Order: sequence, then C-alpha cells, then structure tokens
Amino acid sequence: MKKANSILMYLFVLLLLVISIFIACAFGSSKVPLKTVIDVLGHSLFGWESETLVKSDIYIVWSLRFPRALLALAVGGGLAVAGAAMQSITRNVMADPYVLGISSGALAFVSIGYLIGGTLVSTGWFIPSLAFLGSLFSLFLVFAIGGFSNSSSPAKLVLSGMAVSITLNAVAQYCIYNQENGGGASSIVNWMMGSIGGARWDNIALPAIGCLLGAVFFSFHARSFDLIALGDETAITLGTDTKRLKTLSMVVVAIICGFSVASCGIIGLVGFMIPHVVRIMVGTDHKKMFPLTFIIGGIFLILMDVLARTVLSPSEVPVGIFTSLCGGPYFIWLLRKKKKG
Repeated sequence: MKKANSILMYLFVLLLLVISIFIACAFGSSKVPLKTVIDVLGHSLFGWESETLVKSDIYIVWSLRFPRALLALAVGGGLAVAGAAMQSITRNVMADPYVLGISSGALAFVSIGYLIGGTLVSTGWFIPSLAFLGSLFSLFLVFAIGGFSNSSSPAKLVLSGMAVSITLNAVAQYCIYNQENGGGASSIVNWMMGSIGGARWDNIALPAIGCLLGAVFFSFHARSFDLIALGDETAITLGTDTKRLKTLSMVVVAIICGFSVASCGIIGLVGFMIPHVVRIMVGTDHKKMFPLTFIIGGIFLILMDVLARTVLSPSEVPVGIFTSLCGGPYFIWLLRKKKKG
C-alpha cells in the first residue's frame, strides 16, 4: 500500500511538471493558446503537420519558451537537490547550496569582469565563465580555511563559508562602486537578481546536463546519506567512506551552483525551501527525497519564471525576486515552528 501511494505521488508530481511546462510555453508577454502550444511541440518534436501553425508561434514556443522551461527545470531541480545534500552533510536544516560562499565567489568574479573586461563583457561566454570559475574559487578557499576530514566540524565549514562570503561580497561591492558608468553597475545588479530570459537552445545543454548529472550523483548515493544521518561513526562502521562522500558532495554542489549562476545569475532560497517541503511529503528517506526534490524544485522555478514575465507584462521582473518573496516567509515560519518545538 505504501509503495502504491509513492507511485501515485510520483505520477501526480510528473503530471504537474508537464502541466507547468505547458503553462510556461503558453504565458508571457503574448499569450499562446494551449492547442497551439501542443501543435508547435508536436510539430517540432514529432513532425506533426498542422495547417493553422504560423512561424511566429513556432518561434515563441519552440525557440524561446520551451528551452526556457527546460533550463528552469534543470536549475531549479539542481539547486533544490544541492540544498538537500548540504542540509544533510552539515546537519543544519538552515543550510542552502550557497552556504559555502559559492554565490559570493561568482558575484565577485562577475563584478571584476565588468570592471576590467572591456569588450569581452559583450561576448556570450565571458560572464558565465567568470561566474563558474568564481564558484569553484570560493569552494577552494573554504576548503583551505576550514579543512575537511572526518573529525572536522560542519559548523567550522559553515563559518568558513560565511567568512569567505563576506570577503568576496566586499570585493564585489568595491568593483560595483568603481564602475565607470552606471550601465555596468546596473548589469551586475540585474545579474544578481537572477533571470532565465537568456535561455536558448545553443546555451542550455551544458548547465542542464551539469545539474542533471549532479542530481543523479546524489540519488546514486542516497543510502550513504541515510547512514550519515545516523552519525559519522555509524556510517563508517557500516562501510561508508564519509570523508570521501562529503568531499565529493561539496564539489558536486559547487559544480551545480556554478552552472546555475553562470546561466541564470543568483537565484536564492530554492535550495533552502524545497527540501523542507519534500521532507514533509516523504520524510527523510533520501532515495525518495532526492528525485522528488529535483522535480518539485524544477516545477517551482518554472512557475516562478512564468510569474516573473507576466506580472508586469510586457516588462520582465527578475525571477530571484519572486523566489525570495516565497522563501522569506517560509524561512520565518520554519523558525517559529522550530522555536515552538
């Protein structure tokens, strides 16, 4: 009976995902009827013929909105799974994927890029590459400062991440302050707030594959995460190399976040909030939790992106504003709940 309920829940969530993708393809600055969306996707994916299709509808749905929905799925799911992994590794329910200063490293490198990059800033690869390198650089600093071994305290790593984050944020602020024109500072601020508007078929493959492979890694090691939840000594006794798993997990989290911030900017609180929602649904069994966290995180970011481009249509609001509007009240509710407990 329990297995049947789990199957039904997964089917429901997958159905919700499909509906979310259709909504993402239909809504925006110009609405596209649902039948037209189905015709466009059928035509592009399976070669279905339809006499009513026009080139503008095919361009809007297939070239703009569908790849945007796929990137939102990958990034939202990747950040959510990374958050779940960080909360398990650090044994801190308030942790998120950026707790090690990864977003600050990306922001610092992007800010430096706008300050000294010159004409390179206008190229499509320069800013995403800097964001990815900055994410890995911050992780290296955290490892160098906090160390990592079986005897290391998770709190020490978190504090090291905070120290690195404060320092790199200061570097970013200095670069923003010294921008020669307001356009550079405005571009950095817009990047900080996150956007999926740049998603196209030619630039979504790498971040989507990176986030998906990261989620597969955590799902493959789900049993080890269950053992770590019992304590490092118990996990080691039962054959889990906790040092190796935690180190690899930190690196995979950094890679997921690096791909995410490189493609979409900084999108906060997805990795903090979604794992808690999934734990309420399925408990702490990581074998069930990681796949469901990926799907629900993707659905959440898809719907937030739809909201971002429709609430002030035809203008578009950075999607990070809406994820924060949802995550902030949830954070307060969680604090109050823990206080009562």
